[in-house]
Amino acid sequence: MMKEFILRNQRLEAAFDEYGRLVRLKNRKTGWKIQEREALALSFAMQVPLEGRRNNTVYGSEQQPPELGQPADNVLQFTWKGLKSAYTGLLDIIFTARVTLHMRGLLFESRVENRSPYTVESVEYPCLGAVERPEGAQPFYRMNGAYCRLMKTELAPHFANQMGYWGVDYPTQLAGGPESPFVLVGNEEQGLYVGNHDTTCKELVQFCFVMKPGQEDSLRFTVPAGREADGKPVHMELKVFHFPYAAPGETVEASPVFAGAYEGNWERGADLYKSWRSTWFKRPPAPSWIKPVHAWLQLHINSPEDELRCRYQDLVRYGRSCAQNGIRAIQLVGWNTGGQDRAYPLHDTDGRLGTAGELRQAIAEIQQMGVKVVLFNKYTWADRSLPQFRTRFLQYAAKDPYGDYRVHPGYQYQTPAQLSDINTRRLVPMCMNSAQWRDFCCGEFEKSIDLGADGILYDECQHHGGAFYCFDPSHGHHVPANIYAGDHLLAQDFRAVAEKKKPDFLFAGEACYDLELRDYALAYFRITPDHIPLQRYLDPYAGLMAAVTGFNDRDAINLCLVYRYIISYEPYMFKGSPEDFPRTVAYGRMVDALRTRYSNLLWDAEFTGTKGLLLESAQKESLHYSVFIEPGTGRRAAAIANTDAERPAEVKVRFELQTSNLWFFSPEEPDGKVCGGSRVIPPRSLAVLYEK
Repeated sequence: MMKEFILRNQRLEAAFDEYGRLVRLKNRKTGWKIQEREALALSFAMQVPLEGRRNNTVYGSEQQPPELGQPADNVLQFTWKGLKSAYTGLLDIIFTARVTLHMRGLLFESRVENRSPYTVESVEYPCLGAVERPEGAQPFYRMNGAYCRLMKTELAPHFANQMGYWGVDYPTQLAGGPESPFVLVGNEEQGLYVGNHDTTCKELVQFCFVMKPGQEDSLRFTVPAGREADGKPVHMELKVFHFPYAAPGETVEASPVFAGAYEGNWERGADLYKSWRSTWFKRPPAPSWIKPVHAWLQLHINSPEDELRCRYQDLVRYGRSCAQNGIRAIQLVGWNTGGQDRAYPLHDTDGRLGTAGELRQAIAEIQQMGVKVVLFNKYTWADRSLPQFRTRFLQYAAKDPYGDYRVHPGYQYQTPAQLSDINTRRLVPMCMNSAQWRDFCCGEFEKSIDLGADGILYDECQHHGGAFYCFDPSHGHHVPANIYAGDHLLAQDFRAVAEKKKPDFLFAGEACYDLELRDYALAYFRITPDHIPLQRYLDPYAGLMAAVTGFNDRDAINLCLVYRYIISYEPYMFKGSPEDFPRTVAYGRMVDALRTRYSNLLWDAEFTGTKGLLLESAQKESLHYSVFIEPGTGRRAAAIANTDAERPAEVKVRFELQTSNLWFFSPEEPDGKVCGGSRVIPPRSLAVLYEK
């Protein structure tokens, strides 16, 4: 009979066999048997490429039983000494896996000691061989972060293959990287959290889902019903990929992974990440002007196709328009040589738009009107079309294992030739771990300070165009190195420059992944009708800003209130003036006036998602809503937006442990009135119901 080693508390039970396989995982609160099929259990796997055979997998299931560490309460440790694959003899590699049971879940830690002549490229750990669905769970989802929002991807009853079907044997999905530090697997009632609990980006961590033996119907992506299909077990594997690239003689600690069961919707799963986040997150310094309710204008004045829309000296009229319309800041795009997405990493002024002195003077005049100016910057790429790319910047490009630089396809602007992708300027990801590259970037960044700007918005700071590792041995980093590890270093270098020249300088970025919010006080992004505010839930007080581009964009503005986002006005796709869409600006000002008046309930209050709110409505699918808690008093307010274009929504609202009737206010009715917890919200409108 197989030996079992069990970790158990009131919430979770995990059983491992003598081969180190996770044979059983159960949520004891709900009875959900997350993993129960012993025959499909897994321990670990690793990839150790050989000369002439890149795909050389070391499977934990093919090894001798590991050594069991000294027994301790709530801790199991397995050590495999000497590993073999189908294509090698015994490899002098030691793999140690340590599992610790905490109150909310399991912490998986692992270490590779590589004494072999080969590189350990990847490690798969932990691995769940067969994730079962809770009873009656249809549909069943994978949920993860991307672009400051929560993405939901169905796992059952439909499982789409996201890899090229020619490159895998089974339908496969991947999520991960810094934009997605955790995944949730579940539905609205319960789920499983699996998170990368590391703050260094020392390695790429990916979450891999594999549906075996395949789809029942490839046109509809359906998962076979039952536990067998043609005599083969139907199951979904969940494996965590690490990429340590442990060279011969190296010992590498993999990023710790935490797994825990939760009850409720995705917010309860994200609470596991928030709990860990509270142990390391520290809000970065920020200028005082971004803290109250305010709005921005994003203004683009040139692109790679040379529109040359506005000379520097004429920018003052935009500043005047912003001042007249209560807009506090301008994000200026395309001010640099060649315009937006051209000539980067250079951040010089463009002589066709005027002189540096004229831009400096325009910024100063706009600031005198009470409007801030934030300059668009970008350091992720170098423009390959630059004449000096190969002589000056190629040396800093991130290199792949073959010594070649990566190429991002770039972006198309305005002209038929570019819209047809004929003369697009290609972009080359740079290596953020190169100290010389960061020094160069600091010199370019300093130019924005010298122009008198109030801050920068670092566009595309959140990704590296599909490049994760740099293999260039001349950059002074481990070969290879995770490019994302250099993002924090670059931000620190920028701050060191600003501290000497302009300490009250705003650092903003596009859709910052969560670790970047240690460095950037504001993140800008765009939202869609199905937006789920993951980043706002993770950080109730972060500076988050959303684009508003429509000529009567009530719904986007309402979502800005519901999710505590700063409004970024962008008429003509950020190429116009506030006067170009007067209805949008007028409504936005009403909403901002409302949340200024009730800032104690809507702005300075803690955003808690939907926690503690009981909401009933026949039109619930068209509602976006959230709960704010007033500091000190604990008073709660529910902000509810009806995005239906035609139908009013009747809502009934109650808070848990509510002791009195509710009041309401709205942009059209800003004075609080009693409503008793019921309210009809007109189409494309919102209401705030609150405890008086």
